[in-house]
Amino acid sequence: MNSFFALLDSIPEDSIAITVYLLGSFILLWSWYAIAKRLPKPIGAITWIIGFAILLTPTVSEGNNASIAPAIFGLLFGILTKENSLVWSNASLILFVIGLGLVVGYLYSKYSLNKTKFVVTKNSSPL
Repeated sequence: MNSFFALLDSIPEDSIAITVYLLGSFILLWSWYAIAKRLPKPIGAITWIIGFAILLTPTVSEGNNASIAPAIFGLLFGILTKENSLVWSNASLILFVIGLGLVVGYLYSKYSLNKTKFVVTKNSSPL
């Protein structure tokens, strides 16, 4: 057990925190996918995109030791400290990721619909 703790001591704290955060987000989004695929198609996909944007939209934290952080933490910090510029900048980042996800999802659904039509018409035999 001591060798395990010695190994953890040799890894920087920032790397451990980012790894745990990304792994936790992956597990949460994977679990939500299992629920969302049972919902009607657009609602399940939209809720997954919103969850993805809330969890994984990056921003840069402020202060002496500024580093990358999730935008939801900046948004909550801005709400608590009543800094409107911080709230709007982080909310706009999250909304941008949601909008981008919705556009990509729409284009993918149109692509897969047309691909299915092409396969059906190509393989159908003439009467």
